Amino acid sequence: MNIEKNRKEYYSYVGIYTFIFAAIGILYPLIGQYLAEIGFTGVQIGIITASATAVGIGASPFWGCQYHNRNNSIGVILFLCGTVTFLVLAFIFIKHFLVFLLLYAVFAFFQIPIIPLSDAMTLEARAPYGAVRKWGAIGFAAGVFFAGQIAEATNLVVIFPLCAASFFMAGLIFFWKRRKKGRIGVGNNAELKKSGINNNEESETSGDSDANAKNESYGYAAESYCSCEKTPEKKRTGYAVLFQNKKLMALMLSAFFICGTNVAHNTYFGFLYKEVGGSIAGIGIALLLMCLSEAPFMAWVDRLSKKFTLERLILITMIMSAMRFFWFSTGPSPELLIGTFFLQGIINGIVIVDLIQYVAKLVDPIMIGMAMTLYQSLSANCSTILCQLIGGSILDHFGGAKVYLFFGIYNTIGVILYVAFGLYKSGEKKYKKEVDRLD
Repeated sequence: MNIEKNRKEYYSYVGIYTFIFAAIGILYPLIGQYLAEIGFTGVQIGIITASATAVGIGASPFWGCQYHNRNNSIGVILFLCGTVTFLVLAFIFIKHFLVFLLLYAVFAFFQIPIIPLSDAMTLEARAPYGAVRKWGAIGFAAGVFFAGQIAEATNLVVIFPLCAASFFMAGLIFFWKRRKKGRIGVGNNAELKKSGINNNEESETSGDSDANAKNESYGYAAESYCSCEKTPEKKRTGYAVLFQNKKLMALMLSAFFICGTNVAHNTYFGFLYKEVGGSIAGIGIALLLMCLSEAPFMAWVDRLSKKFTLERLILITMIMSAMRFFWFSTGPSPELLIGTFFLQGIINGIVIVDLIQYVAKLVDPIMIGMAMTLYQSLSANCSTILCQLIGGSILDHFGGAKVYLFFGIYNTIGVILYVAFGLYKSGEKKYKKEVDRLD
């Protein structure tokens, strides 16, 4: 995608990521406070919040399969956005624990797959992923900040209509995109997916200069999609095919020991910050700065990947993540914790984008939707549940600093696996030859 030539299309992706992540920033950081306000116990709050992640393990692959098989797969995401818009408003009227738990699980079933499917849509369309994904970080930070200010001035129940409004706006953009195209990107035609025939007509008719422009626009795009051969041969699709991809499974296992700590950190940072003498207000400032710092690095990630290679850049950030958590376990002062907020920007801003691009690089374009949801389910959701459970137990017995010692060890395992599997080795030459052959 040439941004200058497709400005409206580019800004549609910007709007999608901004509103989706704003909705998440509005809801998740404050829902625990709301549940406590209406009288739920700490155990009940923990059960409710954990249920969403647990449901996501099955929900993401299910909707990934629907996305893969539908003739108009963007309609799947539109349906999910519309459904969660109405479900989140229903929370306003629910005060009973079991009813709230059931509704929250249903909500998670429709909400959690929205992000990985949006990632798949963006990658299939060959949009500049890092450039648009940064708006997710900005949207999340804005959602947290403005929802907190409005809730403090009014009532915490306001988070639900605000969240619904944000999902509704994202849904409008998806509706516009569906009306405009009917489908988005490469490989979104169900008949092509089922037959395994790749949609390469455009690449066949385009000249060398156009191909070079595309490669410059995406950086990783040539590597990500060149494995797709121009042949009418049928290809097997489905999750069984993904599980047989040894390198993909190795990457997901390595990512398992990174993704969970990135999410759990948002939960346990406040405990560490207070433990070393920080204030509640300082927690909000620190988390806001951390989230905002991710955006510029997401925007720069393609340039950095070109310089260091995507594979090596992931390794560097994984090592930095482990070192940061080991340092946190020493109990640095609140001033140092806030002053080093940019470390989260470097680590999350790069690793979130590049891991997703690495996953896309290892699979056929027609399988990206399923690969994204499988990655979300196994590497992200399962790892998050494990980190939350073990982190909570460590917090009760040893305090917040020791939680970060566990996080550091956990990340180190991921680094060791990443190196042992040889995932840091670039396949750039191999893919370059394939691109030249196809051109």
